[in-house]
Amino acid sequence: MTKDDCFLLGKITKPFSFRGEVVLWMDVDDPAPYVGSQTLWIPQQNMLVPYTVETWKPNKDRYVVRLADVLTEAQAKSLAGKDVYLPLTAMPPLEDGKFYFHEVQGWAVGDLESRALLGRILHVVDQGAYPMLEVHFDAGADGYIPLPDHVGVEVDRNGQTLYVELPDGLVDVYLGGNDDGDDRDDRDDRDDLDGFDGSERGRSIG
Repeated sequence: MTKDDCFLLGKITKPFSFRGEVVLWMDVDDPAPYVGSQTLWIPQQNMLVPYTVETWKPNKDRYVVRLADVLTEAQAKSLAGKDVYLPLTAMPPLEDGKFYFHEVQGWAVGDLESRALLGRILHVVDQGAYPMLEVHFDAGADGYIPLPDHVGVEVDRNGQTLYVELPDGLVDVYLGGNDDGDDRDDRDDRDDLDGFDGSERGRSIG
């Protein structure tokens, strides 16, 4: 198992008791599908090592887990600060119009209204008030498409294409359709999108 086969579930924050239990913080929108997982994958010496989970107990916004073969406080301390991974296959299916950030990397992106394909998704930028698609447009430029909650999205998993409701004039910025010939850099382009508001879409991971 490698990190390419997994997603980041969260992090072990600290030991919980002298009996070897640890506190797990999950960095996901909804932890419920992952509570009760029988195996957690933790990096050790540049590889992911499987740890069998014996028990799960809620602890405020976190969970206390007992791992097999972690029997002492010293062993638990050695895991503090470690990232925790699960296989991609453990992710539950999403409702229509939602997607996991990792799965759309490399997909085509198109205009929801015209159905015209515009380019390819480099990755999802998960920062700020809402996520943004970083896209390499077919015309050669790289740019960003904002994804606040009110923006319509159609997910075509079979065709590996994301159709997005585009703000007026956005495509012209990246395809050279503006008349003033302004060659603003990517940071300026992102500043132009500050008027959009919303929250994360289908994040569920890292």
